[in-house]
Amino acid sequence: MNHRLSEQRIRSTCRDLQRKEGAVSGRRLCAELRTRFGAVGKTERVFAIWREEVARVAVPVDVAELKARLERAEAQAAENLRRAERAEFREQAHQDKWALEIDRLRQELKAARGDSHVTRVLPT
Repeated sequence: MNHRLSEQRIRSTCRDLQRKEGAVSGRRLCAELRTRFGAVGKTERVFAIWREEVARVAVPVDVAELKARLERAEAQAAENLRRAERAEFREQAHQDKWALEIDRLRQELKAARGDSHVTRVLPT
């Protein structure tokens, strides 16, 4: 005998189980359908409906929470950018200081040698 279960019966059974038990497996749904209606239906069809129902309740959207998380992420990104800019400024100041120091030492060495007319580049 062919016992075709309606989509509505499968969905309502799945929703009832979700309310009572929380997360429900596809096998648990099939067992409940067999208990309630004496038939399960085609596995592919039942599991397709089950996946839709699980997906429906799996993503509760709390817009206020999402906005708060976005604001925190944007604030953190802005702080990271400021910190990176400060680090870049410090690095540039460091490079400038030592470039001037190396230039000063080269000039001092050149003056000490007395060969002001010959300019040599010392390796860095």
